[in-house]
Amino acid sequence: MEQLQALERKETKLVGYTAKVSLNQDLENSIVLGLREELVGKRQDIANRLDDNGIYLVQVYSEEEWTPDVPFVSIVAVEVSDFVHIPEGFVRHTLPAGKYVKVTHQGPESQIGETYDSIREQDIGSSRAFDFEYWTNIDLLEHEGSTIDIYLPLET
Repeated sequence: MEQLQALERKETKLVGYTAKVSLNQDLENSIVLGLREELVGKRQDIANRLDDNGIYLVQVYSEEEWTPDVPFVSIVAVEVSDFVHIPEGFVRHTLPAGKYVKVTHQGPESQIGETYDSIREQDIGSSRAFDFEYWTNIDLLEHEGSTIDIYLPLET
């Protein structure tokens, strides 16, 4: 875990795909990867897209204590200016405005679990209902120089 930064974020409107699976189910079946690939293939269908490259991964946790076997909601999405003309099959989700801690994962996406372990060890945002990642360029996710920003909401 390289950088830790507290910041204020504005509300962010997202459109994409969703699935409810555990971490172990996802690792075994590449479900989020499949959603990401489908989104990349169809993101040109989404009107009012604000960024041609960046993709969000939102993870909404259940009330249960998290383990790799507890299902949670994953949303793979792109940012939009508004929710007008959402194509069929897509979901909409809004990330609330507020204070967040941004943790930057440096290195291949396949090693991001180490960064999440470090976040848990430091007890950053441990009671959070959700967190999200921002992938600037999905074509470089497995490169050593890749960075993924992880955002954790702070309690107010």
